[in-house]
Amino acid sequence: MVNLTSWIASLLCIAHPTKLGQKAPANKQNISQPITPDLETQHSNDIDRPAMRTDQTRSVGAVIADGERLVDKRDKIIHSVNLHEGLGPAVSRLPAELLSEIFMHTLPSFDELLPPSKLRSPMLLTRICRRWREVVVDTPSLWCRLFGGYKSSQRGHRPQEAFCYNTWLKRSRGLPLSLALTCRTNHLTSLLQPYTNQISSLRIVYCAATRDLLLSDLPALQVLIVDGWISDFQFQESAIAQSILNHSFTLRSLKVSRPSSSFYLAGFHSFKNSRWPHLTHAHVEITVYQQDLLILLQQAPNLSSAKIFVAVLTAHPPLPVEPCTHTKLQVLHINCSQSPLAFPNLLNALSLPNLRELMAGALCMQWPHEEFKAFLARSKCPLEFLSSGDAMTASELDELRAEYIALIPSLEVVVDPATISSYF
Repeated sequence: MVNLTSWIASLLCIAHPTKLGQKAPANKQNISQPITPDLETQHSNDIDRPAMRTDQTRSVGAVIADGERLVDKRDKIIHSVNLHEGLGPAVSRLPAELLSEIFMHTLPSFDELLPPSKLRSPMLLTRICRRWREVVVDTPSLWCRLFGGYKSSQRGHRPQEAFCYNTWLKRSRGLPLSLALTCRTNHLTSLLQPYTNQISSLRIVYCAATRDLLLSDLPALQVLIVDGWISDFQFQESAIAQSILNHSFTLRSLKVSRPSSSFYLAGFHSFKNSRWPHLTHAHVEITVYQQDLLILLQQAPNLSSAKIFVAVLTAHPPLPVEPCTHTKLQVLHINCSQSPLAFPNLLNALSLPNLRELMAGALCMQWPHEEFKAFLARSKCPLEFLSSGDAMTASELDELRAEYIALIPSLEVVVDPATISSYF
């Protein structure tokens, strides 16, 4: 009975809650009395409700504004995506031939001598997408230039390098190759053997395989550059010089620069035993005799540019040489620093009716004024530029300039020793 009474009392308390901190009524009479509303609390609620409505209105407005901004942003993204998707198919529809032509313009300059890299074209292009890879691999002209050599000091890495070079060269598919090589070993010879018929341009930067490469049959070789160290042994250098002469019939351009000193005497006097019917440019920074230059001019009838270091390695004056006329030569740079008497001797022998540029240098050489005037009168050439190196002072030049310009009005004469010394 007691439990039932307690339960009923608890229900009554729930039905008529008291204010916080107010005691429950002590008897039934108090419980049955109506509860007087708290005027202060009622008034407070009436004040808070408009403020709450204002905050809610502001919150709804901010949400709507954010939504509108998001919608605008979405529309812009959709528009951008649609534009991008419209460009994608246009690029993919370009013919493979046009893509190949575009890719050719992405190749780095060959003169920079940059080795193959996945960060440079053409290897980089194979990593863009499947279609570009197919086009690049199927464009042989993208794989016709290669600068390489076994650079790894670990023999275990050489097979990987060989695989890379072989894959590159295979993709050229028989087209003419331009190669620049640097290697301390002879392993390149066997790697290049299948491609010797394709090599049209060969630059040997630093390579122990120079002799073996040049002794190979290179029927398509047109450009040869030997630039730097080639051998420590004079007999090998002589063999290399002779092997260069063996390719004289096909060469169009020859440059031999900065070799070791013993290469000077390596046998280039054999110019007379070689024919150079297609040679147009010769840049030989090795010591040759004055008669070797004349022989080269005779054996290379199409030569248009010759830059030669001439020396006479005896104490005696150079012997007179037979007259030589060359109708194609336009540029002649000649350094006679080891033989000041060689230059006037050559002027007496040469007739160059098409010469446009002459640079001559010789240490402590007195400018051969009379010989040069006779050369101009005899050649009747359209000479445009003359550099006398250190052979004339500025005052001497002022005295002679009028006589030269009277013979050739278009002639520009300069005194600049640096133009000769910096070149050779």
